[in-house]
Amino acid sequence: MDVLEIFKFKDQGEEMFVGGSVTNEWIVECLEKNDHKFTQYREDDKILRIDAYDISDGKGFLSKVYKVSIHLDNHKKDPYIIIVKIPGEESIRESFDKQKINIQKTDDKTLSHITRFHNVECTFYIYIAPLIRGLKYPKCYGAQAYEIGKKDGAVIMQYLGSNSKTIPFYVGLNVSQTVSVLEEVYKLHKYSLINPNDQWKGRFEPPYQQKTFKKIEGYIKNTWGKTKKYMSSEMIKEIEDDVLILMDNYAVIASEAYDEIEPCDNNQGVLTHGDMWINNFMFKTDINGNCTNELRAIIDWQTVHEGSIGLDIARVLIVSAPPDVRRELEKNYLPDHYKRLTSTLRREKKPFKISYDGFMYNYKICMVEQSLMLIMMIGFALQEFNIPEKEDYVWDARKFNIGARIYFALFDSIKICQELKPEWLKKIN
Repeated sequence: MDVLEIFKFKDQGEEMFVGGSVTNEWIVECLEKNDHKFTQYREDDKILRIDAYDISDGKGFLSKVYKVSIHLDNHKKDPYIIIVKIPGEESIRESFDKQKINIQKTDDKTLSHITRFHNVECTFYIYIAPLIRGLKYPKCYGAQAYEIGKKDGAVIMQYLGSNSKTIPFYVGLNVSQTVSVLEEVYKLHKYSLINPNDQWKGRFEPPYQQKTFKKIEGYIKNTWGKTKKYMSSEMIKEIEDDVLILMDNYAVIASEAYDEIEPCDNNQGVLTHGDMWINNFMFKTDINGNCTNELRAIIDWQTVHEGSIGLDIARVLIVSAPPDVRRELEKNYLPDHYKRLTSTLRREKKPFKISYDGFMYNYKICMVEQSLMLIMMIGFALQEFNIPEKEDYVWDARKFNIGARIYFALFDSIKICQELKPEWLKKIN
């Protein structure tokens, strides 16, 4: 059947989706092939129109995210809802503008990075995610590669917003919510180590290079002045000298965290999400619209790569959890995570080269890097909220909690460097 025949009016199908090079016809064709719920819901009804509403709201960094309503000519039926992601430079510029950070005009190199990130996500959703048993990710109904100057990229996904949402950054994850996310990290680790030569191996390049680390280093330094306002003067006084040195060494630290860390001869890279932070976690909501402890999906798989076994864990705990939750899980959860991996690999008769000390070394190095990244993340994470500058009964308490998260992350990272990497606490000549 010609897909255009599904539309009430043929020209509706031929229209470009939100002015891009993806047609409404292509979107519906993907749904007809890959979303059986759509075909069951539509039956023989015709599509009357397709509406798209930008719901990025500062959360999308490399892509615009659209809530798409497909209206049928059967008026007794509600619109069918999906998500369409379109990559592009506009979302990056909007994010930095909100934070009042000046960036140079987007060049071909930046567009090349956006293209690579989008195409990585397409590859992961189509070829890799279905292989990972029980992994919680949004169903993908279609994907189109991004080719600069030729065609827009696009990803068509399941809409989860009817009964799930993200938890605000200033709230943070509780213990149960954090564990539910870390269990997805465990699934990635388990799959990677049991299937070391499967389709994922060698397929995804590291998302960042040394030049990128130097740029991030600059952003961290530029945002430190704003970030430290969330901390008390006593907190700042205790850590600032060391933090300034760590910021100068960020590119060196990040290079070790994002490459396969080798504290000894025995280490193994794993499939890594690369951006495990609170805005990418969708939790099921209760009848009152409040988030439960049940994770529905992890979204935004654009920075998937082969990396350190500690990277995703560190990003979850540092960026998304309050310090007491992080410390509790470092003490009680991480040993169990390692123990279960060891038991599973022994049962599967697969080699596991990483000792427990090596596992924790990986985590600690990544924790130092993520603690510095948190300095920059504060502005990005809070840009969607209208934070009052003056005294505010509620926000004053929230600011204090944010300050505590920053302080304890950096304080603990300094202690780690004193133990493992004292050279990172020395000024660069």
